[in-house]
Amino acid sequence: MEKKKNIVFICTDQHRTDTLSVYQKDTVCRTPNLEALAAECVVFDNAYASNPVCSPARCSMQTGLYPSKTGMETNLYQTGTRTHELQDTDFLLSRRLTRAGYAAAYTGKWHLGFGKEKASSTEGRILLDRMRQGYMEGAAYVGYGTLPTDIGYIGDDFPGHGNGGWAYPQFQEYLRKNGLTLEIVNQGPQRRAGDHSYMGEVVSPIETTIEYYVAGRAMELTEEMAEQGKPFFMNLNFWGPHEPFFAPSAFLDMYRNIELKPWPSFEEPAENMPRIYEMLRRPEAEWPFFQETLRHYYACVSHIDAQIRRYITYLKEKGLYENSVVIVSADHGDNQGCHGKLENKSYGMYDDTAKVPLMIKPAASKYEGYHQPALVGTCDIYATILNQAGFVPEDSHGFGDGRDLSGFFTDQTLPWPDEIVTEGMGALDIVATQRMFRKGKYKYVFTAGDMDQLFDLESDPAEMENLAYREDFDSVLAEMKNSFADWMRRHKDPARAGFCKINRIKEWTV
Repeated sequence: MEKKKNIVFICTDQHRTDTLSVYQKDTVCRTPNLEALAAECVVFDNAYASNPVCSPARCSMQTGLYPSKTGMETNLYQTGTRTHELQDTDFLLSRRLTRAGYAAAYTGKWHLGFGKEKASSTEGRILLDRMRQGYMEGAAYVGYGTLPTDIGYIGDDFPGHGNGGWAYPQFQEYLRKNGLTLEIVNQGPQRRAGDHSYMGEVVSPIETTIEYYVAGRAMELTEEMAEQGKPFFMNLNFWGPHEPFFAPSAFLDMYRNIELKPWPSFEEPAENMPRIYEMLRRPEAEWPFFQETLRHYYACVSHIDAQIRRYITYLKEKGLYENSVVIVSADHGDNQGCHGKLENKSYGMYDDTAKVPLMIKPAASKYEGYHQPALVGTCDIYATILNQAGFVPEDSHGFGDGRDLSGFFTDQTLPWPDEIVTEGMGALDIVATQRMFRKGKYKYVFTAGDMDQLFDLESDPAEMENLAYREDFDSVLAEMKNSFADWMRRHKDPARAGFCKINRIKEWTV
């Protein structure tokens, strides 16, 4: 009988693809270890998040479903989401993997629930306090909640978002146990509620960082699973490079004095985009502000790259690497000042936030990597993991909205749909239904109640020329809308009726 493969899924948070040289050759961001890994991977050049927001995107990875089906359409306990805790169903990734005979472990960022004991976490206590003030969003979840160990994983439970992970008691206990003191200097600025770009410098040793800790936890959990004699699934999740951008001195030194050029779209006029994008704009900030946040952001990426090297080196030293499928991806990207000084993510469907890195190393003694242009999404990660584990769905859920990417390991020209979708609702207390539909070289963005956007990504990769209101692109726009409506019907998107009615297409044609 063929030995089952081990599967490793490394997920970063809010990670721009252009920080990796395998996607952007002239990037100043240094990621030598991911570059070396990519040489053994299928590198997907056009991978899109199911949603450019943490909770919905991560929920898709655990369910294979678009957020409009999971109900987790914005971050937990925020306006616009209908499900605030990941529901424990038979088709969760962890449940299916354990039924397939795998040991499954999880460490790092969760952000799919506060857990049953809401008072045990800072975010849970804030939720309970809101309930005492008369807010009802958490009432149905008192005594109910899901953390990794509630749904079949072994490993670590970090409730909620975690704000970088630095305050969790497990990490604080690790520091105390090892006689380490974390010191972060030059923190700020975060001037108003909702402002995103918050940074600082870690001047204490690398061993005091949350990234070092979580990579070490992944090694410990992998060791525990390997000793069971079962194939294993290790889900390693970094909180970075999502803010707070707390960068260790050794990595910040790599970028501290580098002059970074403004993005081509940095001064793009706001009138070129839907008004909801104002939720992300920092109009008072000039390029030096974003340059400094970007220096810290790059330093955080390079630091994570070094921690991924630690874990990959561990797999090799233990003789586990060759028989392991290794997947590296992210939940979504980050604006970092693009398109007229936008920061953070959500409320927008530019590639800066909707696109994600995705590379997969097959389980093989030697594999020559290549770049694959197919349009794929984060739901496909779920299907691929299950296929590699030998799990055959026997229920109506199947792989959900996901499609198995394993065929690309052996067939670079595998027939594949030329369409992909990213959904959106927002991430704060103002919501707007959004959909991004990519078909071939064109990208159409629907923002309910506001302007359409249409981009030709071949001639305009920076997405600065909106073609939706040019008469010579009327036919292209109509074709994109109709094709998208067909996609929505096939995927049972609940927004389809409203989309068609607003646009007077299909059965709502006037």
